[in-house]
Amino acid sequence: MRHTRYPYLFKTLIFLLCFSLSKWVYDSFLISYAYYISSYGADFALSLNLIITLIISYFTYVFLGFCSSRQIRSSTLIACYFIYLFYLFSLLYLLFLKNIGTQGFSLNPLSFIEDIKNGSRFVPIMNLLMFIPMGFLYPLSRKNIFLGFLGILMVESCQFVFHLGVFDLGDVSLNLLSLTIGNLFYSYFLRSWRPKHILAHNPL
Repeated sequence: MRHTRYPYLFKTLIFLLCFSLSKWVYDSFLISYAYYISSYGADFALSLNLIITLIISYFTYVFLGFCSSRQIRSSTLIACYFIYLFYLFSLLYLLFLKNIGTQGFSLNPLSFIEDIKNGSRFVPIMNLLMFIPMGFLYPLSRKNIFLGFLGILMVESCQFVFHLGVFDLGDVSLNLLSLTIGNLFYSYFLRSWRPKHILAHNPL
């Protein structure tokens, strides 16, 4: 984002606007789902709400900057992925803590359909969306699909072996589909798009 006279003030105002918008979206549509992982007291829930709102605000700010200039710094993109990975691993860690002592398995690769029919949409949607950005990092190929499948299978197996949850082939199916969607974007869109829009030094 560029503003000729007061660039930092302009950026601050834009970020505050993004924060206000993100807080409204979070409070209106997402806060009820956050309780799924926030059963650790009021202080934890409050901190979690603030962190998620700030993450959404930053991504919204970056997205608006890209829409304005049609370009993005490589350092900004790296920061986005760092935040994404931090959130992803924190989410997995909290979910594992929530399920300590739980063990089970489901060998139905379409078990998520039954979950959706029963009104439990949050977990299937998250399983479908959470690995798409990771899939943006490399192209679609049999080798990459196989390695992604092994990685997801390892996480699910750890849940079962260490009594941290349920080994669910439905989760494996959605996570693998999530990676594949990201791979498809990389192969057919991002590979040619990246050299024109990602800058090494120029600011937003």
